[in-house]
Amino acid sequence: MIPLDTLLDTLPPWILVGGKGGVGKTTCAAALAARSSARPDTSQPTLLLSIDPAGALGTALGVPLTGTPVPVPTWDQLHAMQLDPVAARERFLAQWRSVLVTILDRGTYLDRDDISGLVDAALPGLDETMALLTLLDLAQDRWARIVLDTAPTGHALRFLELPGGFRALIALLETMQDKHRFMVQALTHRYRPEQADWFLDRMRSDLEALERVLTDPRRVAVVLVTRPEPLVAEESVRYARALAQLHIAIGAVVINAVPDEPLQPTERAALETIAAIAPDVPRLTVPQLHNPLMERAGLVAWGSAARLGAPTARAAPASTEERAPRARERGGGARVTVRPLTIVGGKGGVGKTTVACALGVTHATPERPVLLVSTDPAPSVADALAEPVGEDPVPITGAPGLHAQQLDASAAFARFRERYSARVDELFDALLRGSLDAVHDRRIARDLLALAPPGIDELYALAMLGETVAQEKYAAVIVDPAPTGHLLRLLQLPAIALEWSHRLLRLMLKYKDLVGLGPAAEELVAFARRTRQLDHVLHDPARAGVLIVALDEPLVRAETTRLTHQIGALGIAPLGVVWNRARNEPHPLPPMRDAPQFEAAEVAPAPRGANALRQWAMQWESLAPSAHE
Repeated sequence: MIPLDTLLDTLPPWILVGGKGGVGKTTCAAALAARSSARPDTSQPTLLLSIDPAGALGTALGVPLTGTPVPVPTWDQLHAMQLDPVAARERFLAQWRSVLVTILDRGTYLDRDDISGLVDAALPGLDETMALLTLLDLAQDRWARIVLDTAPTGHALRFLELPGGFRALIALLETMQDKHRFMVQALTHRYRPEQADWFLDRMRSDLEALERVLTDPRRVAVVLVTRPEPLVAEESVRYARALAQLHIAIGAVVINAVPDEPLQPTERAALETIAAIAPDVPRLTVPQLHNPLMERAGLVAWGSAARLGAPTARAAPASTEERAPRARERGGGARVTVRPLTIVGGKGGVGKTTVACALGVTHATPERPVLLVSTDPAPSVADALAEPVGEDPVPITGAPGLHAQQLDASAAFARFRERYSARVDELFDALLRGSLDAVHDRRIARDLLALAPPGIDELYALAMLGETVAQEKYAAVIVDPAPTGHLLRLLQLPAIALEWSHRLLRLMLKYKDLVGLGPAAEELVAFARRTRQLDHVLHDPARAGVLIVALDEPLVRAETTRLTHQIGALGIAPLGVVWNRARNEPHPLPPMRDAPQFEAAEVAPAPRGANALRQWAMQWESLAPSAHE
C-alpha cells in the first residue's frame, strides 16, 4: 500500500487541507483527492473543492473551475469546483431577500428603499457563510470524499469561525421579529408563526448542523501542511492552537519540501517545533521537488515521493556553514521606491511579509521615520523582525526610525462595536428610564453594527492608517496585508463601506427622533470620513501604490498576472514586482513590463531581524533592461 493510501484510510470523509500560504496546500489537496478517486480497489467519488479566493486550484489541475463541480480529465471519479461566495449569496438572496426586507421593515424605522439597499450592501459574512453552508448540501450529494483546499492561515480560520459570527446576525433579526410578534400579540392576543419565523428557525438549524459537522472528528479533520522553515513552523503552531480552540481535529501533518541534503540548524529547529504539533497524528514527509507540480504528472510525482513518518533531522557536518545567498555577477543594492502608503501584495507564501519588513528596515531613518503595519489575520511581522510586535507601534531594534505594529482588525472593530453599544445603552437609560415599551428598540439599536458588510473590520483598520498617512507623521506607511484574494476584497471595499455607513446613518437619524442617537453615531461618521480619505489616497499614484511579490513558478505567475490586472482595474498604481527566491534571472511579468522589477536571490535560512533583512535587501537586483523586452 502506498503512503497516500495508508493516510487516506486514517482520515474522515471531509478533509480540510490548511496551512500557511506557499507551503503546498493546493498540491497536497489535489494529490489526496486524486488518489482517493483512483485507488485500485477502493476508489471513491471525490469532490476537490477550493475555498481560497485566489483560485489557484484550476491552474494546478489545468481545468477551468466554476461554482459547479466539473470532471477532472484523466481521473474518472474526481470532480473539482471553485467555491463562489458571490454566487452563493445571490442564490440565497434570490430565495430569501423579501423575507429579510420584511424583518428589517418591521424591526427598524427605515423606509423600504433604504432597507432594500441595506440588505444588498451589508449582511456580515453572508457571501462566505452561504458558501460554507453549501458544504452541507454537497455532503448530501454523491461524494464519498470531499477535500477542501483552504485559504492561507488567517482567512481559513476566519472562514471556519463564520458560523459563530453569523449567529450574531440571526440574533439581531430574531430581535426584530420579536418586536413584530410583541406588537401582533398586543393587538390581537394571538400570534401564528409565519415565513419569517420559519426562515430564522431554518438558519439556526443549518448553522448548528454545520458546527456539529465541523467539530465531529469522525466526519471532518484538518491535514495541516507545513515546511521545515522557522517562520512556517511558528505559524503552524499558532494554526494548530486556533483549531483546538474551534474544536476542529487535526487528522495528519504533512511536512512538505524537506531538503534532501543534510539539514541546517534552522531547519532542524523548525522540525522540532513541528514535532510538537498534534504529536499523536500521522506524519507524511515529502521531499523538495524542483520541477513544477502541475496537472496529473505533477500530482502523481508528489504522491509517489511522499513517505509516512516524520523526516529524520540529519544534521549537516560541523564544518558546513548555513547555505549562503547565491553569488551574483552584478553589483547589489537596487532600491525599491515607496509611496506614503505602500501596500506589499502577493500570493500566500511568496515572502511578502519578509519583503515588507526589508523595505521598512532599508527606508527608515530618524529623519524620515517609517511605520510597518501588518493587517494579515495570520501575523508574521514579529517572526520576520525577530522581536515582539503588538497593536501599538513599537521601535525596532537595529533599524532607527522604523516602528512596527500588528493590527488586530477584528479586535479593533469589536472595540468600536462595544463603544457604540455602550453609548446606546446610556442614551436609552437616560431618556426612557428602562421603559418596557422600548426593550426591542434598545436591543436593535445597540446591535445595528451586526449588519456590517464582510471585511469591514479590515477596512476599519486600514482606514485608520489612511488617517496616519494624511497626518504625515511618517514618511511612509508600509502595509503587509492578507494574500491575494482577501487583499483584492479589501481594496474594493471602501465604496461598499461608504454606502453601508450612509444607510446606517439614515437609520440612526430615525432613532434620533426617539432617543437621540446622534452622539452614538459620531464614530460611524468618523469611520465614513476616514474611509473616504483612504479611498482618495489609494487612487492617488503620488501617495499610494502596490508592490507585488512573486515567485518565478507557474502557479504563482498565473495568480500574480490576475492580481496585476485586477489592481489596475481598480485604478491603483503598481509600484513594481519583486521576484523573490530567484534561482535564475526571472522573465518579467507581461502586464508589468513598464514597471520596475527586481530580483531577490534565494537565501537560506530566510533573513530574520533588522540586520539580516538589511543585508538581504542590499543584494536585490534590478532586472536588466533586456529582460523587459
